[in-house]
Amino acid sequence: MVNGQRVVVFDGLNETEEVLKAILEPQGCSVDRVRQRNVNDLDCPCEIPSIVVVHDDDLNESTTSQPGWNEVPKVVIGSVRKPKSTSSGQTTRFLMQPFQYAELIDSIESLLQQSPGND
Repeated sequence: MVNGQRVVVFDGLNETEEVLKAILEPQGCSVDRVRQRNVNDLDCPCEIPSIVVVHDDDLNESTTSQPGWNEVPKVVIGSVRKPKSTSSGQTTRFLMQPFQYAELIDSIESLLQQSPGND
């Protein structure tokens, strides 16, 4: 279902990364967590993830600092307000805090199924 795809958790809680790894890695999806201060470690185009999970406070930093990340589907955790800048081809799901991990996983799996490389 999600084989070979990559989910990046941008900052956020340790628990978010742990839960996503426990659920998604057995399905063949890799899960990584990137901290804002180390975001430049992922500047290679081959490192572009399939999905980015980000808190709305960090949304602009995660998308503008990484080449190619503007087009990556995102799950935004936080308020319901939409970000000021979204590109026309970008898919973004919003989860309001406090969120349930089941909602987050459903959103990620739905976006992974919609991704162009997944037939």
